[in-house]
Amino acid sequence: MVFDPHSIRQEFPILQQPANDHALVYLDNAATTQKPMFVLERLLGYYQTSNANVHRGSHFLSDQATSQFERARQVVSRFINAPEYGQVIWTKGTTEAINMVAYGIEHLIDPEDEILISSLEHHANLVPWQQLAFRTGARLRVIPFTSDGLWQPEYASYFSERTKIVACTQVSNAIGVPLPVQDVIQHAKRVNAITLIDGAQAVAHYEIDVDQLDCDFYVFSGHKMYGPTGIGVLYGKTDALDSLLPSQTGGEMVLHVTYQATEFNVLPYRLEAGTPNIEGAVGLAAACEYLQKHDRESLLQWEQFLVQSVHALLGNRTDIEIYSPKDTCTLVSLSVKGPHIMDLNGYLDSKGIAVRGGSHCAHPLMAQLGVSGTLRASFACYNTIEEAEYFANTLLDGIEFLSED
Repeated sequence: MVFDPHSIRQEFPILQQPANDHALVYLDNAATTQKPMFVLERLLGYYQTSNANVHRGSHFLSDQATSQFERARQVVSRFINAPEYGQVIWTKGTTEAINMVAYGIEHLIDPEDEILISSLEHHANLVPWQQLAFRTGARLRVIPFTSDGLWQPEYASYFSERTKIVACTQVSNAIGVPLPVQDVIQHAKRVNAITLIDGAQAVAHYEIDVDQLDCDFYVFSGHKMYGPTGIGVLYGKTDALDSLLPSQTGGEMVLHVTYQATEFNVLPYRLEAGTPNIEGAVGLAAACEYLQKHDRESLLQWEQFLVQSVHALLGNRTDIEIYSPKDTCTLVSLSVKGPHIMDLNGYLDSKGIAVRGGSHCAHPLMAQLGVSGTLRASFACYNTIEEAEYFANTLLDGIEFLSED
């Protein structure tokens, strides 16, 4: 296909350096993406021109910082098509956002209630709900999606009048399969359940429209979409956010405090205690703008083309099991008969290739697949066909080399 990742990768300084005496081939994008100069310059510019605390100060720099901080909220809200700016809550990332909901909603959960998740969840969208069930006496139930992520008619039976919360990933971090979140949300609505979608693996690749999804909550992290670490978003419908009790209290999230009582602030500030990650919000907004400068569909098609190219080189091997789909995915997740995946991980690293080996924070899914872990190569818009082919061929070399020992 016609696409030029070489011009894009020039915008990412870190990709120009060697790794272990080889050209760096960075294929761990599902864990975190690299940052373009567009984002790095925005971060540096904030510190050079506007560094101050937001909202509380009454001076020039504070006004500058507050303006950039709230502008970032507007940019992110437009990026996901949130109806109102105040529906975007800043968090440290996806994990904190999910925990904010799990703790904030606890007062609404009764022992007879049920919490539904899918069988393809990252621990971040499993453990908070498991612990909420432990604290309240509610029941955690798991919709048993197969590794292809398809919706089966019998899954509708998991939804009942006892279902209070439905939490589901949009795309599996471990095997890359998209889940039918629209079906999940529609079934949840029929039983008046609260819905949360984990979009951590989706936002870098797909255009997100939370208004069209019609979920109650949507969460994601900046560092997986070319933005900084330590910043993320909890989107919520206004009534859903209003239902949450603050999981952290302190400054900024209050209107008035006495020794006897506290009057909390309005949204979004009621859920943002303390000094926020101001530069992180600025950087995340820059990442959104960076993505919107490109044809998002072309970026996705290129990443999927790279996956298809790896499948073409590895798919016929009887000693390799690929768990990620070929046509709807931006990563390749596989296991190998013989060499341990961590030995292969080390071999690839010695050749300059950065991939991820292990359980990918998805122990139940690995048990479902019957493996202790997989080797995952995940692609971004700056990866080239040469890198994809180098990964596949080096993996084959590694299998042969390690099998001789």
